[in-house]
Amino acid sequence: MKFENNYGSYSLRVEGNIAIGQFKGNLNPQLLNHFKAALLNTIEPFKHLPWGYISHSPEVIAATPDAEKNMIDVSQTMGINNCLISAFVLTSPIAIRQLQRIMHSSGRDAHLQECLFADFQSAKKFVIKQLALAESGC
Repeated sequence: MKFENNYGSYSLRVEGNIAIGQFKGNLNPQLLNHFKAALLNTIEPFKHLPWGYISHSPEVIAATPDAEKNMIDVSQTMGINNCLISAFVLTSPIAIRQLQRIMHSSGRDAHLQECLFADFQSAKKFVIKQLALAESGC
């Protein structure tokens, strides 16, 4: 699944029980509304089971101020649909600060610093490990 507008773009894919979103550019409400719909459709087969999410977005610059509200909604929707762990690959200091506000506002910021990574493979290993721990009851 892919979507692009004048501000930015995203692609979404699934590997096992991990949804992977890759964003580029600036995020705006239109882009995020489209992403939310695509995510809900993508996770339908496993939304009642534990799943994880990786935002592989080193090319994100920032979200528009009005898009932060949409991002809070997406984060809360993920939690409601049994997303147990998220990891983020971000390089933009602005995007990282926005993510901190978004995760705090959505009530999912308990261990945010542990979920920020410099590369995709590290983020993926983290999510796989956390899902395995959750499934084993630890």
